Amino acid sequence: MKTACFCLLLASLRGAAPAEPPKVECANLTVSRADWGARRPFAVDYSIIPVRNVVVHHTVTPGCSSGSQCAGTLREIQNFQIDTLEFPDIGYNFMIGGDGRVYEGAGWHKVGAHTRGYNTKSIGVAFIGNFSDERPDAAMLQALRRLLACGVAMGELHEQYRLFGGRQVTATASPGSRLYAELKTWPHFTLDPLSS
Repeated sequence: MKTACFCLLLASLRGAAPAEPPKVECANLTVSRADWGARRPFAVDYSIIPVRNVVVHHTVTPGCSSGSQCAGTLREIQNFQIDTLEFPDIGYNFMIGGDGRVYEGAGWHKVGAHTRGYNTKSIGVAFIGNFSDERPDAAMLQALRRLLACGVAMGELHEQYRLFGGRQVTATASPGSRLYAELKTWPHFTLDPLSS
């Protein structure tokens, strides 16, 4: 009797369809450039997709907790990066606000200006605020998880993308000690981004 039950169980397992990866909702993923009042870029360069690297930063500005507050901060960042640093646009591909929303910067399949030596082979994601002494809240971290999952689902990010902080490849404290400690626990985090 036990053997018959085991065989039925084995047969049912063999015929079972493989589990599908969970679906992620990517519609309305980001707050558009128009919605936060971005200036038009002076130039646009396109990257080859899927991109294999995701570099995380923080903006070292005051945080924001509402759409209007985050939009104002992003306009200040963009103005500084265009007018003072002479970037063609805001340097980050995406920014994450304290309101738990993802804001479109340069966007998908565009070359940003966030990490020297990595701009053409990565997307740069910046958390709005300073995360040296405080950890981003759960909504901000969930926004990054959703962005990464959607990037893979849309073919913008390689399935085996590598996640790391700006401090690992350039002389910066970014993305801040607390955010960096959090990233080190994530599945795609790599300790040695210079290895390949």
